[in-house]
Amino acid sequence: MNNQALSAFSETKPGVFHSLIWGQAVPENFISELIVCAQNNSNRKARLCLHPSPNDITQVTFLALVAPYKDYLHKHPNKPEIMFPVLGKAELTIFGENQLKPSVITLDAENPIPVSIKANTVHALKVLSMNFIFIEIGIGPFNQDSTVYC
Repeated sequence: MNNQALSAFSETKPGVFHSLIWGQAVPENFISELIVCAQNNSNRKARLCLHPSPNDITQVTFLALVAPYKDYLHKHPNKPEIMFPVLGKAELTIFGENQLKPSVITLDAENPIPVSIKANTVHALKVLSMNFIFIEIGIGPFNQDSTVYC
């Protein structure tokens, strides 16, 4: 894949780019390249991780999602996360502890309010605009047990 802005990063999986070191500069046009990468990826998603390793305790990631995109219901055991919209609009569905009646929150870059999700909370994201970019802040390490699909 010819991603000029993303070529300075390590592509650890298709559509997943990691910084080589903490503090690595991020090019101006990285968002447009992330969108193109997500469009070409079968899961309609691309990530730019500002942390060098999935094992880092601090996890800061730009996620690009392209419509049509909808998450499977999932949760992150023992790991809270913060979502901050950067471009576009999405609908976040969060199930409370009783999981009977969800709350639905619109994430909108025109009114960029961050949302904090408690650990072990079932949630899913649906893209409402053509593209949705958000920053996700979480706790590492990130491994195969970090996400549980419901």
